[in-house]
Amino acid sequence: MKRSSIIEARRQRVSSEIRKRVGLSFMIVDRIHAILEERGLRQKDLAEMLGKKESEISKWMRGTHNFTIDTVSSIEEVLGAPILQVVNV
Repeated sequence: MKRSSIIEARRQRVSSEIRKRVGLSFMIVDRIHAILEERGLRQKDLAEMLGKKESEISKWMRGTHNFTIDTVSSIEEVLGAPILQVVNV
């Protein structure tokens, strides 16, 4: 797929810090999606488990949501699976 030169020029102006944050957010979303798929669950099911609206979960799953530790912890709790791992030093 050919990338638009305008979009590519904008992409080049994004700082590496922002790229890193967005990349991490997509990795979190990918992990949540994988867990849901493994269990035969949908975003709607996750919303019900968390007591949230499906529209809020949908926003999270677009990959641009700034997940808090509390949110990630709650998702891990209801899904019974880890999303993030921290390296012990």
